[in-house]
Amino acid sequence: MNTTPSSSSSSSSSSTSSARARWSRLALFVLPSLSLACGQEPPPGSEFGDTDEGVGVLDGEDSLDGGEAETDDTEGDEGPSDPDGSLYPLVDGASWVYIASNDKGQVLGMEVVDATEVEWDGEPAWVLTDNPNDKGEWTKSVIARDGDITARVHKEIMTQGGPIEIVDYDPGFVRADDGWETPGHMEEFLYERTETDGAGLNPQVEPRGHRYTVLAVDETVTVGAGTFSCVKVERVRTVGTKAGERVLSWYAPGIGKVREERPAEGRTEELASVSIPNGESYP
Repeated sequence: MNTTPSSSSSSSSSSTSSARARWSRLALFVLPSLSLACGQEPPPGSEFGDTDEGVGVLDGEDSLDGGEAETDDTEGDEGPSDPDGSLYPLVDGASWVYIASNDKGQVLGMEVVDATEVEWDGEPAWVLTDNPNDKGEWTKSVIARDGDITARVHKEIMTQGGPIEIVDYDPGFVRADDGWETPGHMEEFLYERTETDGAGLNPQVEPRGHRYTVLAVDETVTVGAGTFSCVKVERVRTVGTKAGERVLSWYAPGIGKVREERPAEGRTEELASVSIPNGESYP
């Protein structure tokens, strides 16, 4: 089903077709001398291990040989990736169910995420809608593709009375990159986050940035939905509120996010089931 978001939402978003060109992509390089075995955690004290500051990756201007970091100025194909092999498959009617728990194993709740194809700034996009929480609030996020990159460009926190918060991301908050194919691959994405109230008033603008490091590309992960071979990625906030915040995510091709850990919150999400039309379905 194709729908068009309201004009007020569409006018506040950035053009996804030129997103990659406007991203500030820093520190893109591969560390060939360090390889991680499948399922192996980074060794303590290594460049990928935790530091006293809680940031477990190299600074963007450094490489192991002390030279300049290699950058990638190539702009990828702006068409959508093949959902069958994408780390973030987006298909109209797809659904994912996640179970959240704390570090003591206590279940905190269940999240159901449904995908609907829409048109956003004249390009294909997808709205991901989750179920209401205990406050009666839920989230609608607009997800767009730019070549291999999948990014959130717009978000609304909803209630029965309508939106109470609207957030736009320029050019987008990266969720996954199908180019994550090599352990040690690292890159940083910068963007601008603009938050308003539900009426689109009282804007608060904040620069944001995240650094992504591929820790493994074939790590076996078992969750409620099944056992999957995953790409493991560390995301560290480099710019903005909560700089240094660390998130670990596991993505399976053709499935999407399988597991996510937020160490600072003591919170873990695991995939309980997935259903993708004309694609994968588990368990």
